[in-house]
Order: sequence, then C-alpha cells, then structure tokens
Amino acid sequence: MGILHINAAATVHELQDINLVTEALEWFTGTEWDVDMTSSYHGPKVALLSTLVQKNKLVSEFIHRLGDDTSKLIREQLEQRMDENNVIHARFDLEKIVGQVVSLTPQDHNGPVVKVRMKVAVYPGQDVTEIATQVFE
Repeated sequence: MGILHINAAATVHELQDINLVTEALEWFTGTEWDVDMTSSYHGPKVALLSTLVQKNKLVSEFIHRLGDDTSKLIREQLEQRMDENNVIHARFDLEKIVGQVVSLTPQDHNGPVVKVRMKVAVYPGQDVTEIATQVFE
C-alpha cells in the first residue's frame, strides 16, 4: 500500500452537534473516533476527537475517499506536506466533511479542520517521494 497508518484529530465545541460531527468523521475515515471531553481555557466544554486507521483495507478506502482532485493536490504538494519522519500532513475542512465533501483547506483557513497524518512505509534503499507519489495516483 505505501501507508502504514493514518492518525486523524479534530476539535468540536459543545455548541456544535458532536454526534453529527462524529458520524461524519466515521464516514471520512471508516473507523470509530475516540471522544475526550475537556474544558477549554475560556470555560466551554470541548470534545477532542481522534482515530487511528491501521488496517490496509481501511487505509485504501480512506485514500480512495479523498478523490482524484484531492489526491492530485497532495501529490503536487508532497515536498511541502512531508516531514523528516516520512509523515504526510494534511488538513481537511471539517464543515465540508459533515456534508460528506472532502476538501483540503487553504493555509489561510480559519474554520474547524481535521488534521490528518499519514505515515509512509519506507525501507532502506527506497525513495520515499516515489512511494508517496504512487499512493496518491
């Protein structure tokens, strides 16, 4: 596959429908999300949502769910999105995911996001950029 696992995280305020957002996120990743309720610095409750996608089938479904346009954007911006640990970082618009539309956020986006980190499987002698490019073709 090329991707070992995917970590995803989002933050939802108590004024939002946490169940609706969680259902949308479960559609997005195909996995259950952990909900950790806490209080924010200013007082209102906040739900910290997170999940880990490890099974190859679920990883493949997630990559497929991104769609051709999003995959192309990630592939074109691979050098900017990948860190020294071979992890690809992407942020998706949480409000659009609730409507089951997958959309990368621009850098100046101020709304709620889903932070996604995809660990690329690389072994000695392999080119990480080549492997990552093949994943998003």
